[in-house]
Amino acid sequence: MLLGLKAVVPNTDIIAAFREQKLLAVGAGDNVVRFAPPLTITAEELREARDRMIAALDGMAQLAPAT
Repeated sequence: MLLGLKAVVPNTDIIAAFREQKLLAVGAGDNVVRFAPPLTITAEELREARDRMIAALDGMAQLAPAT
């Protein structure tokens, strides 16, 4: 299972935010974040990863300047 998240911000910013939440991801190009979870990942582990991703992205949103 290989997933990619295309972003409008540099992938390095997202990867850093994920790392703060103890998530591993790697960049692909300038604006894609790749995930490669093990094939044995459980539903509970997926939910935990989703929650950590949301926390990381919410934290980034709070730091973004208002437009």
